Amino acid sequence: MADTKISALPASTVPLAGTEVLPIVQSSTTKQVSVANLTAGRTFDALGMTLTSTDAGAAAAPLLELYRDSASPAASDTLGEIEFNGEDSAGNKQAYGLIHASILSPTSTAEQGQLHFETSTAGALTEKMIIGTTNLVINEIGAVFNVRIEGDTDANLFYTDATNSRVGVGTISPATKLDVNGSITSADLTASTAIGADANKKLVSLVQPAFSAYMNTGQALSAVTSTKLQYNTESFDTNSNYDNATNYRFTPTVAGYYQINACFTGAPPSSGDFLISIFKNGAAVALGGYNAGLTGGFTNSPTASAVIFFNGSTDYVEVFGYVQNAQTLQTGISRSFNGCFLRGA
Repeated sequence: MADTKISALPASTVPLAGTEVLPIVQSSTTKQVSVANLTAGRTFDALGMTLTSTDAGAAAAPLLELYRDSASPAASDTLGEIEFNGEDSAGNKQAYGLIHASILSPTSTAEQGQLHFETSTAGALTEKMIIGTTNLVINEIGAVFNVRIEGDTDANLFYTDATNSRVGVGTISPATKLDVNGSITSADLTASTAIGADANKKLVSLVQPAFSAYMNTGQALSAVTSTKLQYNTESFDTNSNYDNATNYRFTPTVAGYYQINACFTGAPPSSGDFLISIFKNGAAVALGGYNAGLTGGFTNSPTASAVIFFNGSTDYVEVFGYVQNAQTLQTGISRSFNGCFLRGA
């Protein structure tokens, strides 16, 4: 019964007895292996094994089949495993690699399966890759498992940095989410915000925050006390970076240099010293003042302005006022705090 699979033998076939032997060719030498040694849980020593078929047809041959003949197949069932074991330095048996298949769906005519590949990490097998029905997944378990693809001349053509969740092209140490060491050509590039190029041809955001706010409620200032000014009504705020309700501060989300201006107007008749200060991150960076004399009848409007760099994340600016004599400030759109983006970082 040449070239007949054991699984294809009819039920009437006389089973082999435990005393019978099968020939296995090892290094050109035929070894005799008893059937008893091929039963479940039994092992036999072999330096190598070759499956040979003399079939001249187009069908796959020879065929090694792992068949789980289950009466109740279910999703996630493991169908078979190939283990690669060896010994460690202490003489213990150690699994170094494993390949197994599993069922995704056993539904008739819509069956789906996948292959799993595992290797040993710190003495334990961990899954590194899955080939599924519709996708290939690497590092499904979220371990520190980097992937490197070599080109013909570039050893780091494509690299995934699992530790920092970054991708490098032409580099194994990407500094950003995508770090490309080389030129990029794109027929269509879409950004989440408007972008342009600076003088160094570096891409920069074209979102340019600007705002203007004024006082529509008279704010009372105590004498000889530096007080944060509350510009509580916005004329405009292009990027929603000004807080006109709580902190009365401008916190731009685009890094760069900004022109910042501020003024307030004292109540007439005004006298004494009037000071206005622009504070960045709690420290004064610009100061303006006016002295109307002790009995002056002028309406005083001190102003201050500065060009200030912001990091685009945590830097903020606010305004403080100082009067020599207690008073309530005047309101109106001309008593404003405003700023606009000048250039990128």
